[in-house]
Amino acid sequence: MRELKSEIQIAAPIDQVWQVLTGFDHWKDWNPMVNSASGSATLGSKVDIIMRGPNGNDAMKYQAVVLEANSQKSFRWRATMMSGLIFTNDRVFELREENGGTMLINKEEFSGLMVPLFWNKMSLFVVPMLEEMNKALKNKLEDQQA
Repeated sequence: MRELKSEIQIAAPIDQVWQVLTGFDHWKDWNPMVNSASGSATLGSKVDIIMRGPNGNDAMKYQAVVLEANSQKSFRWRATMMSGLIFTNDRVFELREENGGTMLINKEEFSGLMVPLFWNKMSLFVVPMLEEMNKALKNKLEDQQA
């Protein structure tokens, strides 16, 4: 397994961060990486995501299954290609109260036969995407606080 991650401190209570982060139907309103999302952060549920392409058009579409859901602490979903043998991507969100706000750890874990072939390219573009999402979430929540 290989991992890429980004962390950010958000000046908002953990329950508010959790609510926005798990409100998939509203991701398109604040998340610059997503055109559409739906689902629930509950164990075993499915999350449908349509990524935003460079011109704002719909790009890659995928469905993931929620493997872990610990209210106001963490959740994880998994998307696979060919039963995970070729490519598995786990998206992990961890929250913890810190410095009067919330620390968000946003990471992607990759495994499968294709990961070594694409690792250099993935390591170049995944972290900036995670960082962009984190900053957008921070801005949304901190603007609400003001």
